Amino acid sequence: MRSLINLFSILLFFFGTQSMPLRTSAAEDSPGDETSEPQSMRPLSPDESLALIQIPEGLRVELVASEPAVVDPIAVRFDEFGRMWVIEMRDYPHGPAEGQSPMSSIRLLEDKNRDGTFESSTLFAEGLLFPTGLQPWQGGILVTLSGRIIYLKDTNGDGRADEEQTWFKGFAEGNPQLRANHPRFALDNHIYVANGLRGGNIISTQIPDKQPLPIGGRDFRFDPITREFDHVGGHGQFGLTFDDFGNRFICSNRNPLRHVALEDRYLSVNPEVGISSTVVDVAQSQQDSRLYPIRQGWTTSLRHAGQFTAACGVLIYRGSALPEAYHGNAFTCDPTGSLVHREILESTGATFRSRPARDGVEFLASADPWFKPVNLRIGPDGALYVVDICRAIIEHPQWMPEELQQRGGFRLGEDRGRIYRIVTADSPPPQPLETLADASAESLAGLLEHANSWQRETAARLLYERQDQDATQRLQWLIENSQHPVGRVHALWTLRGMKQLSESTLRTAIHDPHPRVREHAAVLAEPLLATSEAIRSQLVDLAGDPDSRVRFQAILSLATGPQPVDVKLLRTVVTAGLEDPWTRNAVSLAAGQRHAKLLTELLEQMDWIGPGRAQVAAAFLEELTALASKTSDSLDLVLILETLTRLPEGNPYDRIKRRMTTAVLRSVGSTASALEKIKSSAGDTSLIPQLDLIIRETGQLAGDSKAVESDRAEALALLAYVPSSQPDIAAIALDEPGESIRANAILTTSGMAAVSMIQKLLTQFPQEGPTIRRAILDAALRRADTADLLLEEVAASRIKTAEMGRHHIDALLKHENDGVRERAEKVLADTIPEDRKKVLANYQHVLELDSDPRRGREVFRKHCATCHRIGELGVDVAPDIADSYSRKREQLLTDILQPNRAIDANYIMYVLETVEGRILNGVMVSQTATSVTLKQPEGKTFTILRSEIEQVQSSGISLMPEGLEQNIPPADMADLITFIKEWRYLDEPLFDRTSQEANP
Repeated sequence: MRSLINLFSILLFFFGTQSMPLRTSAAEDSPGDETSEPQSMRPLSPDESLALIQIPEGLRVELVASEPAVVDPIAVRFDEFGRMWVIEMRDYPHGPAEGQSPMSSIRLLEDKNRDGTFESSTLFAEGLLFPTGLQPWQGGILVTLSGRIIYLKDTNGDGRADEEQTWFKGFAEGNPQLRANHPRFALDNHIYVANGLRGGNIISTQIPDKQPLPIGGRDFRFDPITREFDHVGGHGQFGLTFDDFGNRFICSNRNPLRHVALEDRYLSVNPEVGISSTVVDVAQSQQDSRLYPIRQGWTTSLRHAGQFTAACGVLIYRGSALPEAYHGNAFTCDPTGSLVHREILESTGATFRSRPARDGVEFLASADPWFKPVNLRIGPDGALYVVDICRAIIEHPQWMPEELQQRGGFRLGEDRGRIYRIVTADSPPPQPLETLADASAESLAGLLEHANSWQRETAARLLYERQDQDATQRLQWLIENSQHPVGRVHALWTLRGMKQLSESTLRTAIHDPHPRVREHAAVLAEPLLATSEAIRSQLVDLAGDPDSRVRFQAILSLATGPQPVDVKLLRTVVTAGLEDPWTRNAVSLAAGQRHAKLLTELLEQMDWIGPGRAQVAAAFLEELTALASKTSDSLDLVLILETLTRLPEGNPYDRIKRRMTTAVLRSVGSTASALEKIKSSAGDTSLIPQLDLIIRETGQLAGDSKAVESDRAEALALLAYVPSSQPDIAAIALDEPGESIRANAILTTSGMAAVSMIQKLLTQFPQEGPTIRRAILDAALRRADTADLLLEEVAASRIKTAEMGRHHIDALLKHENDGVRERAEKVLADTIPEDRKKVLANYQHVLELDSDPRRGREVFRKHCATCHRIGELGVDVAPDIADSYSRKREQLLTDILQPNRAIDANYIMYVLETVEGRILNGVMVSQTATSVTLKQPEGKTFTILRSEIEQVQSSGISLMPEGLEQNIPPADMADLITFIKEWRYLDEPLFDRTSQEANP
């Protein structure tokens, strides 16, 4: 979890506190300045920390457990007795020292007097290595930990585990934040496990003959009764949750809410269809995410400030203790910001999208920097429980800046931990919980329609564990009579788990009035498709359902059956849900080997392309054409093109013709021969003149400077396969004013036209801007003859090695052509001048000198601030060096002393001469068809009309001068490097680089 590091916390020690009775914090009632850091930077007591938590009006947060009853909690679950099981990750972050035993444990907390506080704490298991999650099962618990899934049980009633079984092993270990976690019993009677991002090869100790299962890039599930297991779609880090109807959601550091939109088993029905991901970001993620902590802190990377950096413990709230507006909302922890974020979901096509519940305000936020929420859970009382590991540092040292790794303090807080409950402000005192452990099968079946998800899920699990057939009649009654769709869905899956789901019951569910019940009925019908024509016929009807998710699932389910899905049905489904990419994916999978037939069916009548659908229709038809080309012979492709030529003139049909023709040619062969192969297959038909017409009109479009840029780009993509068009493309590449189209043309040209064009472009390389330079280099590397031309320019020093990207140099050194590779090794052998090498060698001792970042700030102000910006000091002209947390001191020294060793193409210095003889230099900020803009030191910017420019040429060197060491003696250089590394911590009043902090 990339973390906000609070250095106050790093430099302080914990002191102990005692467990207290139930304590509460009402909404918005924090004392003093609610947006400032706590006055005292010591670790706060449970009461003090509770007072600094802010939540929405109308809610109340209560402390239900704290140290010493619980320490380092990272996950909680409630069993059928209402007891709280807690994972205590006492090993975090490094694990036991060599020769020592693991320290993590599992505790069992109980609220025996029902006052709301879990006052009884029993150590159930200890000596565990990095446990990450648990799932109650048959009187014990299944635990994910250190590469395994184990089963623990107390068989003699002393409250401690005395039975241990390893069920699965082979999960990747390594960083404790990246291990398998969150085992969850799901609607389908399987236990799902988040991958942890590192995968593994899973072996069952219960089924030793089964082959190891690789789960790289996928999550894992198993049947706890049969122990059968498989991989599933998704790739969760630390968090896994379901909504009321079994939709699975996961998260990772920078992705707070992801929906697994497509399960892996459906991909296998058609291996020809390449779907790059089975998940979708429901909430804004990465750099688009926004968080609003109420305390000051730092992200490891400056670019991540105010964003998710440690998203974990994602939960869809399905409890009964909060107002209805919260039901179905997604909650995600971000311990770096000491907050819990809330998103409101809505359906879109086959998946979801969401929006933050409140603009600029988090659901829960604390001004206590030690408050580190890492997980969430719904309790038997319907409340939302928040797990606070309560550490000074949640960041794993692996992802921390080097200068902070050396300070230690990573276990500060190892003797603390808090668990909170959120309820409505007027919530009554906790009521005695009726245990489910001794409930009858009929009673458990009735709980499947309970308002709180804990009762539903616990009842479903117990029914599956017991396999008690006495529940069958009640389950059947629920399917036919329950007023709650979620109860009907639970009843269906429970009957399936007990092998009591009849075909007649399934037919009833297929016609259920609620779409989510119909959706699950389609999944449950899959095993019957081979034997029941009636069921298959009903699924065909479902494919025309008014609900988009039902249509999506019906098509996927039909695709698993032995009979091919009717092409006309596929057309109906995809035209109804064209805007939804997952519906398009489902149709592509279900088409099997008949993509060409589906294309023909779609092209015969184009009335489905209504207003606003042209772009997405063209994209889908292009994708379908590419798939058809994989499974069709050349005659089928000719038939596709013939159908294509019969489309009307004008947009959107012209765009469709271009993109589909390009897809066909791309699949046939190289750019030089594809068109001829198609014409040869067509023979003496009307297709050839029609094809020539399309190409002629495409050529006119490509050369039309007034046309829409995206249309011109599509035209160039098609013309790449037309040898006679290459000179025209080369002309665009050489003379087009627009950078984007020109770069596109450079990369599109092929054959001898490319050789001639690249030769001309290499000679004018110094006059070109960064975008065109990159295109020239990329194009030159595609052929051995043009790569050789590039090396000639480098050998003659007309193009400097520093002006090339690292990937360009690597491509030359690893070129498939022996001659190019050998010449590159000679030409590129020595790119650093001897004097620069000597200076760098002489300055190595700087890295060992004592240094002071405060002095370094003044060195930066004097020598660097005219071009670089760090914090509020300096200007943005040169590359950003403020975010240098991950760079080694050696790298920084090398970059300062050898500025021309490797230059970002965007920061090469250009020299511009006007027609009046004026000389300007600077980095090229932008260039258009009519002007060039340069930026100089101190942030000065000049925009010059092209009509006023005599010439503009790259200097081939960095804006930063060589020889800076002449003005910065070694001691100052050491201070400067330290300032660049540690500048963000200078304003901390307790910042003291010489202090040596010991762990408590």
